[in-house]
Amino acid sequence: MKLVFIHGRDQQGKDADQLQRVWEEAFDCGLDKAGLPRPQNLIVHFPYYGDALDELVKQLDEPLLVDIKSKGVKPDTPEAGFRGQLLTEIATNAAIPDAEIAASAGVSVQEKGPLNWAWVHAILRTLDKESPFGDAVLDGFTRDVYVYLTYPAVSKRIDAIVAKTIPLGEPCVVVAHSLGTIVAYQVLSDLAQAVDVCGLVTVGSPLGLASIRDHLPVPLARPTGVKNWQNAFDKRDVVALLPLDGTTWSIQPPIENFSGVDNFTDNRHGISGYLDDATVARWMAKALI
Repeated sequence: MKLVFIHGRDQQGKDADQLQRVWEEAFDCGLDKAGLPRPQNLIVHFPYYGDALDELVKQLDEPLLVDIKSKGVKPDTPEAGFRGQLLTEIATNAAIPDAEIAASAGVSVQEKGPLNWAWVHAILRTLDKESPFGDAVLDGFTRDVYVYLTYPAVSKRIDAIVAKTIPLGEPCVVVAHSLGTIVAYQVLSDLAQAVDVCGLVTVGSPLGLASIRDHLPVPLARPTGVKNWQNAFDKRDVVALLPLDGTTWSIQPPIENFSGVDNFTDNRHGISGYLDDATVARWMAKALI
């Protein structure tokens, strides 16, 4: 059977074959932990869009939040508003007290808000202290997610790279990570009944965030061609803190969630720390039979 891996952001300038090996080796490790053999006759596809996304972001010249502040870019733009709301939601889900953010900003709690850039930058600084994700990574993450979700030319190009690797009319399993879970959702929704996805496994997914769900171009639903959808996350992964359950994804049949991943990577978000989990590997192996 065919297995399609869909990577996330910040993969520009990397070797696609080497990245695929990293994913496969982590999966093999997870299979060992689960006491399972590697599925036979496995064909792995790894659509690489890292350089394409990087090129498109550079062409659009969307600034990082630090540039919005230092270069005097107006914060009352749709892009700035989206990213401010996204970071505010991440901080809320991470249970970071407003008082702690206010102390970092040197402002009062009453001044909080997604368009108050002192407040938004304080969220970044506070998250940098409270989580291993890092303010620069979160800054880039919010920008790239915004670009993908709001520029049709960007999503069209990225989606085309991914869609051509998903077999039509043949059973397959799709595993997606981080921004790649948003890409996978859109691609599979567009392909609908043309695909036969025995299992969709999402890991480290930000799809639980309302700021992202509200910008999806298709209604919340299980993509028609997906028979089974399972989602795993580490409770310390700040962009994937929310499960895709009835509180965030009220769809039928419901998505199965697993919050027990112990992601060993530095920021608790790395793909190797997800695919080497025994539960995730077990899900994949079962779908690949």
